[in-house]
Amino acid sequence: MERSSGEGRNSSSSLPKKILKAFLFLLLINTFVNLFVSKPTVFDLVKLKSLKKELSEKTKREIYKRRKLELLKAKLERNPKEVMEMLVREYLMKVKKGEKVILIKEKRKGKEITR
Repeated sequence: MERSSGEGRNSSSSLPKKILKAFLFLLLINTFVNLFVSKPTVFDLVKLKSLKKELSEKTKREIYKRRKLELLKAKLERNPKEVMEMLVREYLMKVKKGEKVILIKEKRKGKEITR
């Protein structure tokens, strides 16, 4: 019995298709493992992104505090008596004669702070 020309082509072309399907299946499994099982996972990367944003905000606040302290240091070096007097009065909540005090309410994370 002779094989027909169509039968031979069909059986020989099915092997590459099976290999291709197996390769794509393995590729899909590898992608799944890389995203959800191996470290760092997708969820770890999302968490790191939010932590990076939080750290950036904290860094900005600390830079602001540092600049404020540098200005205070410069004032202290120029006129130490006046700055020391100002700091002591602020700490003891004393007011000089003729000096006016203005209370400012600040909102920080849901709490009101009076200065």
